[in-house]
Amino acid sequence: MDDKSITKGLEQEARMVRERIPEQVTPERAKEVAESLAAFMAERNYTQAEVAKMLGLPKSTGMLNLWLSGKYGHVKGRTFAELINRAVNWMNSVARKEGHVKGRAYVETTIAKEIGALIVQTEAFTDDEGKIGLIIGDGGHGKSHCLRAYAKANRNTVYIELDDCMNSKLIFAEIAANLGLDTSGSLAAVTRRLIDNLANRHVIIMLDEASGLTVRQLNQLRQIIVVKSRCPLVLAGNRGLHKTVMQSTLKLGYESLDQLTSRLMRILDLDKIAADKDGGLYTAEDIRLLYEYGGVKLTGDGVRTLRTICRTPWSGRLRTCGHIIAALHASSAPAANTNRIDARLIVAAIEQLDLPVKVRLPLATGRFEETHEQAEAKAG
Repeated sequence: MDDKSITKGLEQEARMVRERIPEQVTPERAKEVAESLAAFMAERNYTQAEVAKMLGLPKSTGMLNLWLSGKYGHVKGRTFAELINRAVNWMNSVARKEGHVKGRAYVETTIAKEIGALIVQTEAFTDDEGKIGLIIGDGGHGKSHCLRAYAKANRNTVYIELDDCMNSKLIFAEIAANLGLDTSGSLAAVTRRLIDNLANRHVIIMLDEASGLTVRQLNQLRQIIVVKSRCPLVLAGNRGLHKTVMQSTLKLGYESLDQLTSRLMRILDLDKIAADKDGGLYTAEDIRLLYEYGGVKLTGDGVRTLRTICRTPWSGRLRTCGHIIAALHASSAPAANTNRIDARLIVAAIEQLDLPVKVRLPLATGRFEETHEQAEAKAG
């Protein structure tokens, strides 16, 4: 394998096309592309409205309909040529993604079981008022994936993904919207509807990406969701969330944290568990379940390499492993290694893709047994 075999394979894969952009937009070529697009849409049950939106066309335009109806003579000039180019690029992009080998959409790994256990425990100890569970971990553990899967399987669960642009009104309005409630009016009006609706229901509220919550917002959630609505509350975020929650309640303005922490059922620290070299969150079985697909197998040192990435702080963990394995599949690199992915291929992918996380990882193939403490020191 030469120094650029993986990136060369990816470049070759990116050049594979289903349709070629016409050099000249002649009526004959326009008709051929229109027929190809119509067949492409029919195979995937796309509507014209959906395709028009994906092609960035105004809702009011009938250009796509005219073209697919064979009336392309009514739409001429540069705009029509752009439409054909967009359509060809879109078909090629979708076909390329469909051609990528994918693993299973959801795997019940050790981390999924840990998160599920925290949710169940938080719910089980909710009685005359709700209890709170915290899930703490840096990016790439798969927190969001597991929470979404749990919410999908349990209809009594509301899952909300927060962002830093959301103020208190938007946070509570998002919860209300997921419950089918009216979100109009003031913050007080929205929270009153929530209390009236949730007080006699069995609902779990899960807020993801909660690291940006302020002490005031945390207190509002405690008052409205936990105390007055008597619902269990699960908050997931990085170490910033843990730092906010565990601040000294003696600090002016932070007194309410005492009320919050007294209702904490459990803190699940994924970073700490992941650092356990003898098992932790990422067992060899988990790694094989996640990344052995498409007829490709992992060697023993390949499994150990991926487990080390997962145990390394701020490395992107499962997300980084997923990128590496997907790139190896797309570049057909395992085929040159008799359909096996080993440590050498994984290291080559990190190097050739120039992944930013490589500065946090021991890249020499034989040095992937670095301890958590050494990795953390290297990460700064």
